[in-house]
Amino acid sequence: MKRFFTLLSAMSPSTRLVRDDGSFILSTEDIQRRRMVFVAGFGLVMTVMYTVLQVILLGFDSTGLFNIATGVVGAAICALGLKVSLFGERPQPMIRILLLAFTALLWGEIAFAGGISGYHVGILPVLPVIAAILLSARDTILFTALNLLVVVGIAGLAYSGSYLPDFAIAAETDLMMSTFMITLAILGCGGAAVTLVLQSEKVNRQLLELVEYQSHLAAHDALSGLGNRIRLQQRFDSLKSGETFDILLIDLDGFKAVNDTFGHNAGDYLIKALSERLREVTDDEDLLVRLGGDEFVILLENVDGTLASIRKYAEYLIEILSRPYLWDKTVLRISASIGHARYPNHGSTPSKVLSLADKALYQAKDAGKRQCITYGTTPTPKPARKEQPLRA
Repeated sequence: MKRFFTLLSAMSPSTRLVRDDGSFILSTEDIQRRRMVFVAGFGLVMTVMYTVLQVILLGFDSTGLFNIATGVVGAAICALGLKVSLFGERPQPMIRILLLAFTALLWGEIAFAGGISGYHVGILPVLPVIAAILLSARDTILFTALNLLVVVGIAGLAYSGSYLPDFAIAAETDLMMSTFMITLAILGCGGAAVTLVLQSEKVNRQLLELVEYQSHLAAHDALSGLGNRIRLQQRFDSLKSGETFDILLIDLDGFKAVNDTFGHNAGDYLIKALSERLREVTDDEDLLVRLGGDEFVILLENVDGTLASIRKYAEYLIEILSRPYLWDKTVLRISASIGHARYPNHGSTPSKVLSLADKALYQAKDAGKRQCITYGTTPTPKPARKEQPLRA
C-alpha cells in the first residue's frame, strides 16, 4: 500500500502551493494562492451539495433540470479554479474570469427563476467578498456594482411582471434551500474571515520578529555576537539621573601580528574565543561591546567598589585574556591593555568618560602594555619584558 501511494505521489504533478512550516515569511503570491485554494475548495463543496439538494427537492422536471445544470456547471467552475490555484503559473487572471463566469451563471438562474428567491439572498453578497479576498479593491467594486445592477434590474422586471418566466416552488422547499444556502454563505464568509485574520496575525508576528532581529543585528557585532557602537550609544542615551558605571576599554596586544602571521581566520577565531571568555567573567547586567577591530568595552553597571578594586578586576581580565588559545593545532598567545574611567567621577557625560578611558588606555600602552590604568592616575612603567611568542 505504501508503495502504491509513493507511486501515485510520483505520478501526480507538484503543486505550486508552498508548504508553510513557519521557517519563513510567505510571499504575497503564496498567501494569495492559499486563499484561492480555500475559496475554490469551499465553492466546490458548496456547489456539489447544492446540486444534490436540487435533485432531492426539485426532482428532474423541466424547472429542476436547469437548476441542476447550473449546479453542475458551477461545480466545474470551482474545480477548474482549484486546479488553477494549485498548478497555475499566474492564477489571478484566470480566477477573475472564473468568478465572472460563476456570477453570470447565478444571474441566469435568478432570471430563469422569475426573480430573486430566498436562497439567492445568501449567495449574492458572497461574490463581492470573494473578489475582495482573491482579487483587488477594483474587482470588489466592480462585482458589487454588477450585482447591484442585476438585482435592481431583475427586481424591476419581476415587479412589472414582464420578460420573466414563472417559477413554481413550494414554500417549504424555498425555506429549506434558503436556509441551506445562507448557512453555507455564513460558513464561507466566516471561514474566509478567520483565514484572513489568522494570516494577518501570523504575518504581523513574523514581521515583528524580523524587525526585532534586524534591530538586534544593527546593535550587535556579527563576528563576536557582542554589542557594537550602536548598542553602546543606546545605553548612553538611556542614562538616568543618579546612575553610575565604570568603563573598561580593552585593546589587544599583538593581535595585528596574529593576523599578519596566521591570516584573518586565526584573527576571527581569537575575537570569538576572547568574546566568550569575557562573557564568562562578567555579570549579565554588564554591557559587553566590540567597538571594532581588537577594541572592546565593558560597561560595569552600578559598581560600589573603589577605583582600585575595579583596576584589580581589570588585571584579572588581562590574566584571563592572556591565557593561550588553541587554533588549528596551534597555541596562540596575546595579551591586553585596559583603560579605565568612571561616570560621573571623571566626566560629565558618558561619551566624555569613554574618551578619558581611551586616554588611559594609551597610557597603559606607553607604560609597557598588559596592565590597566585608571584615568587620572600616574602609570608605573613596567620594565621591558621579552615579547611573548605568538604561538607556543
